[in-house]
Amino acid sequence: MSLIVRNISSIREEWRQLMKKKIKKTKRKNQYTIPYKFDDDIQNTKQKDDSLLIVQNIPSTIPNNNIFRLKANIQFSLNINKDYSLGQLFVDPHSNNYKIVRIDKRKNLIILTLDQIDRPITPPEVLYSIFRDRSSELAKAFIQYNNRNLDLTKCKQHTIQEMLDFESKIQRKPYAVYVNIYRDGIWKTFQKIFNKELLQILGISEEMLFHYCNETQLIPISAFFDQNDEQLSVFYKIFKGIVGQQQIKREYINYNGEQFTAQLLVQSFFIYDEEKDLLFDYTYFVTDCDQKWLSEERVKQNELDYFNIKPNSCSTEESSYQEPLKRCGFKTLNQK
Repeated sequence: MSLIVRNISSIREEWRQLMKKKIKKTKRKNQYTIPYKFDDDIQNTKQKDDSLLIVQNIPSTIPNNNIFRLKANIQFSLNINKDYSLGQLFVDPHSNNYKIVRIDKRKNLIILTLDQIDRPITPPEVLYSIFRDRSSELAKAFIQYNNRNLDLTKCKQHTIQEMLDFESKIQRKPYAVYVNIYRDGIWKTFQKIFNKELLQILGISEEMLFHYCNETQLIPISAFFDQNDEQLSVFYKIFKGIVGQQQIKREYINYNGEQFTAQLLVQSFFIYDEEKDLLFDYTYFVTDCDQKWLSEERVKQNELDYFNIKPNSCSTEESSYQEPLKRCGFKTLNQK
């Protein structure tokens, strides 16, 4: 079985079991745990008096920071925001509509499990009109991608073996995978998966990714979004690449801000799980670029920079770096 499929099944089951569990702590009964109310009745009365419930109806026509959520699971925001970005990397548009609920490492893969933020559904006509005002080709590509996702007759189903054959061809190539699930007429992204080689493209280490995702709940991406065209050219290429299942040329950027052009192969596999009665979409984004952009030395240097680890003055190979010194809160005074 595919490593990705196997890990998804195990993680979904683990997540389901965790959601079912109820944590119950039993108190030890001894002389130190005698209950005492501490005027609880008075405190509760004060808290109730201080509580105020405000109910406000917000019109659905007000845009939420120009962020859109569609049934076709197309991620798009009119604003390019690099706040809290990882180095010079841009933020994955999925961060607009999803939060990270867990991070796993399985062999060569880093798996981010996502949960969708509850936002109102935007009609596709809204986004189509925005695209049409800027580029008719972009609007056409958007409609093709939107219709393909919502019309399951256009989604050619594959077998696990076909996906295994594809994975064998892209071994040691940088790639990311988005795992999407179709339920009740809506597509949702369940996971984003990086392999080690793609982290080298990004110029980051596993530890950097873990720390960044835990601290910010944001997902980095290798795409370079030109602020002059409001990322429209990137989305046009992505729409065309996914619908046509073909290679496209795309601009990349890494942690250091270095930009380069590389080939990006987009390949989707629609696999129906009879046991779960769910349709899965595994969309691979495989990068073909010059090997100089896969530098472990660059990643090591960036990790030192990210965690602010300073070189040690010691010249021995056994200890070339050290953590900042932790000092106590007092010092010895010189006595005369």
